[in-house]
Amino acid sequence: MKRINLIEHPIDMAHLLELVQEGSVMLLAPNGKEYVLAEADDFDREVEQLQNSQAFQTFLERRAAKHRPRRALADLKREVEAEVAAPFPLESSES
Repeated sequence: MKRINLIEHPIDMAHLLELVQEGSVMLLAPNGKEYVLAEADDFDREVEQLQNSQAFQTFLERRAAKHRPRRALADLKREVEAEVAAPFPLESSES
């Protein structure tokens, strides 16, 4: 998979489409987001290539590391219910 940093190497659409005909292309946008561009007819083949691509797997691992771990909705509900049920401490009024 070819990787193109659009900040360092701006590319016109015609050239990008030529590159995609050779294989999938990963684009790094100026905002830091990454995109994969591939020919639509080759979806199954691209999925297999991405699964076998160490670069893409590393990208997914880095992306996942940026996000907080997911929590089950049931766990979150129990935490909120426990917090709501907890006694509310009264503030002492000192004058």
